[in-house]
Amino acid sequence: MLEIKNKNPRQFISPEISVPVWKIQYSYNTARGNPKIAEKYIFHREDYWDSVCMIFMDYINEFNENNEYRKVLNVKILDTEYLGELYIPIEF
Repeated sequence: MLEIKNKNPRQFISPEISVPVWKIQYSYNTARGNPKIAEKYIFHREDYWDSVCMIFMDYINEFNENNEYRKVLNVKILDTEYLGELYIPIEF
């Protein structure tokens, strides 16, 4: 990726970058015990569907480690949905 990172956009033939997007809907309790429902989005390949939940739970664990007073507790994944490709245009 270091080779690509510093290239001029004019060196790319493709006019856009495609990014696969997943939506995760989940429930949790706040540190004060209030129940909440929220959504997060993950950029992850569609054919790696079996690792989406693991990536999300790793994110939650890291969040809780870094935010001692804002922990999210009793996290339950309610739904995962592959939304499709997000296309980001490359500006020349």
